[in-house]
Amino acid sequence: MGPLFLVSNLLVLLGYIRCALLGLDYGQEFSKAMLVSPHAPLELVLTSDSKRKDVSGLALKSYKESVERVFGSGVDSAQVKTPNGALLHVKSLLGKKIDDQFNAYHKAHPGVKFVATERDSVALKSLGQLYPVEEVLGMNLDETIGRANSMLVKEKSILDKVDSVAITVPEYFSQDQRLALISGAQLAQNNIKTVLVNDGLTVAINFALKQRSDFSAGEEKHFMFYDMGSGSTRASLVSIKQSANLSQPLMVELCGYGFDAGLGGSLLTQNVAELLEIKFLEQNPTIRTQVLENDARALVRIRQAAEKAKLILSANADASVNIESLHNDIDFKTTVTRLEFEQFSEDLDTRVIAPVLKALDTQFSDSPISFADIDSLILTGGATRTPLVQKQLSEYFGEDLIAKNVNADESSVEGATIRGIQLFKSFHTKALDVIDRSVFTYSAVFNETEGPREVFGKGCQYPNATSYLTIPVRNISDFSIDLQEDGKIFKTHAVDTGPIVSKFQQDACPHGVTYNVTFSLSQDRLFDIASVEAICIQNSNNAAGVFKKLFSGFEIGQDGVNSEETESSKTVDKIKKLKTVEEFPRLRPINARESVALRKHIEELNSRDTKRFRVQELINVLESDLYDARNYLEEENITLNGPSEEVDMLTTLVSEYLEWLDYEADDASPEELSKRIETVKNLKSKITLYINSADEPLDLNQFSQMYTNGTELIEKLKGNRVMENETLEALRESFDLIDLDVTKEFKKIRTPRHLSSPTNKMRDVLEGMESTLAEVRKIENLASFDEVSREKLFELKLKFDSSYHDLNKWVEFEQSTQKFKVNELVSLHARRQRVIKKREERKSLSSSATVGGSNTTTSDDQQSATTSTQLEHDEL
Repeated sequence: MGPLFLVSNLLVLLGYIRCALLGLDYGQEFSKAMLVSPHAPLELVLTSDSKRKDVSGLALKSYKESVERVFGSGVDSAQVKTPNGALLHVKSLLGKKIDDQFNAYHKAHPGVKFVATERDSVALKSLGQLYPVEEVLGMNLDETIGRANSMLVKEKSILDKVDSVAITVPEYFSQDQRLALISGAQLAQNNIKTVLVNDGLTVAINFALKQRSDFSAGEEKHFMFYDMGSGSTRASLVSIKQSANLSQPLMVELCGYGFDAGLGGSLLTQNVAELLEIKFLEQNPTIRTQVLENDARALVRIRQAAEKAKLILSANADASVNIESLHNDIDFKTTVTRLEFEQFSEDLDTRVIAPVLKALDTQFSDSPISFADIDSLILTGGATRTPLVQKQLSEYFGEDLIAKNVNADESSVEGATIRGIQLFKSFHTKALDVIDRSVFTYSAVFNETEGPREVFGKGCQYPNATSYLTIPVRNISDFSIDLQEDGKIFKTHAVDTGPIVSKFQQDACPHGVTYNVTFSLSQDRLFDIASVEAICIQNSNNAAGVFKKLFSGFEIGQDGVNSEETESSKTVDKIKKLKTVEEFPRLRPINARESVALRKHIEELNSRDTKRFRVQELINVLESDLYDARNYLEEENITLNGPSEEVDMLTTLVSEYLEWLDYEADDASPEELSKRIETVKNLKSKITLYINSADEPLDLNQFSQMYTNGTELIEKLKGNRVMENETLEALRESFDLIDLDVTKEFKKIRTPRHLSSPTNKMRDVLEGMESTLAEVRKIENLASFDEVSREKLFELKLKFDSSYHDLNKWVEFEQSTQKFKVNELVSLHARRQRVIKKREERKSLSSSATVGGSNTTTSDDQQSATTSTQLEHDEL
């Protein structure tokens, strides 16, 4: 069952929607995108060279006084030429401080330099410019969205446009990482909507939809989804349950989770790269290790060769490596065996199975799932194809448990897209219910005086919200709340107590002030404060209620704490909503000012790229046209029978323009290139027309007929004007009878768009025809017609044809316009007559009712006049 079939059965497209959703499986090294809109159901967004996956990042290279951005398959060659221009694989850098450990990243990306932003986060320095990792992500996604929108145009869905993106995220990502990921994604396009989806559940969603027929009514199955990508490994223990009522959707629930944030295909590639470095140094003992490691280009080439060798070793016992001029013009040839690679990677054996064991050990449900309850361990992610990974999993868990019945490359992006459709409610769907759970604990510390209070425990569902009351206090001048994720503070809310300092003093609040804090855990699993309310406790009954609810759990009522007060308590507590100021003790996310500046920079780069692409496209067109024209001019028929002046001119231009392309075209503007292309095309077309007109006589009779035809057309145009005046005069008397000026009414009529005037002004067109006829007359009056060259006669014929075409369009336009306006006049006359007739009928009825007295008559007359005016307004 394919994804297109699924969508056609699960989604009801809303016809009025003019938006599109992009699902993005954002991987460490490669990403995949899928598009869905009312006109493009679940379609992969291919790269510019028609590949199904795209490089996560881009490369920069110098271009004149600026930089050129390279996306997709061109990144590898650009990285070799400019190693520090590789803005690649920043997923592991998101939400990290500059002083964190990045040894693995630098090994995989030699030559890349880190610089701290003003927020102390990571920026990549390249070609004199700083690129925060969020901006790199934004540029990458921006380019992907551009390709997706181009797909919609090709699908004739011009009104559809990507306005929302569902991005996969590892469930272990922290608050800082999630905020950075969202910030970067929102730089891609203005007003883009984003949502983060658990990458483990996306695969489960895709699996559940495709295997739904295998689930019996009331049946629950358990699966371990083992996902090893290029940057990390995640194991998601998932329960999939079919309701006893088969009309109800499947339920997909996350029950356990384990991960290794550093184990993935990139680490395996690095092991092969280190093997190659050792072999190269063994072959060249005079080269010191430090010298080789300082050669960024050589390390990049070794890394690229290691990636290819790793893929070969997945299917073969050995792989040959051949790198020309690797270092100091030394060629490098060697062979790496699978045995060498696996022995070199022995330290990873226990790490391969650890995420699965962790997922089993740290389950969320009250009824733990045992290893024996698991139906299959499903492999996904490109790195699971590595034999040593499959070997370790099979040896530990058994060959029979291992399943490979999902598309390791595209199951996640399909699931992310469907999950995005559900969350954004872009379309109606009843596919399945998804229960996601937090793998971290979220706590709050109030005023730094108490220990952390758990707000959302590990394994809680999200999105979620809850409220907490603080212990009543007397001192209300200071109040702050620290937010923690697994015991680490990531944000502090300083509460502005200014509005209550004077109003909530002890005399007004004899039993103190408590704060009602509402916490939220969003769909993106962002932990934050939704609101803070200060409650002035004015009597002992309410104070007791606060403590009762404080220790028993509560949800505050609409009337405040006193919603359960006794009859003896008549005092209503005061509640004041307070504002907070956010502080980030560790890493502040991008603020609005920075976001605007980064988006502006991306737009500037987009504009430069668009111009550069346009220039290159026009250069290619001009070059093609010039070679085509050169071949055309070499044809014998053109040389012998073509117009000599135009043939000589085109021959000269071909030579000049080809030389210009070699030395000066890179600095040309699109306008200049377009002008040169048009000049070449026009000259060639003119020569072709001349050759094709060889059978035309171009004699005196033909030019006499041309003069006659042109003169008759001018007379026809003048006749239109006369006809217009005659028609208006014929209608004038009938319009005078209904108190309308026919000429004014005619001028007021607006013609519809399809009768809009031709682009050329009529006066210019008429003068062009008259000038051409004068030249024709001059030719006719020559003593010897044969003295004029055929080229000159052909030139004049072309000029006449163009003038005749333009003037004829005007004649047809004026005729159509006159016909439309006359019809409108006739319709106006008829409507006016109906109004007059109704008015007279109303006056007749009013006159027959005058027996009621003068006051009544006056009133009726006023009513009649009002009614007549209303009738006239409504009908005209």
